[in-house]
Amino acid sequence: MEKHLNLQLPLSFRQLTDLVRQLPRQEREKLVSVLQKEMQRSDEPTKAQILKDLKQDYIALQKGELKTRPLKDILDEL
Repeated sequence: MEKHLNLQLPLSFRQLTDLVRQLPRQEREKLVSVLQKEMQRSDEPTKAQILKDLKQDYIALQKGELKTRPLKDILDEL
């Protein structure tokens, strides 16, 4: 049996968690799976990707191949 819930009111995080806790265990597990897949699709790099990029940049820097900008330019952008 599929249930539909159409909410037009914004929920706080606590309200949302209270609603999720009311779901049967199997439905909560499905929700966890969906959320995990969504997190994997996010544009934010993973810790492993950040470390890999840093390693590649360090190697390029040692070889003199890394294109850098002055720190002052970067700080001015902030």
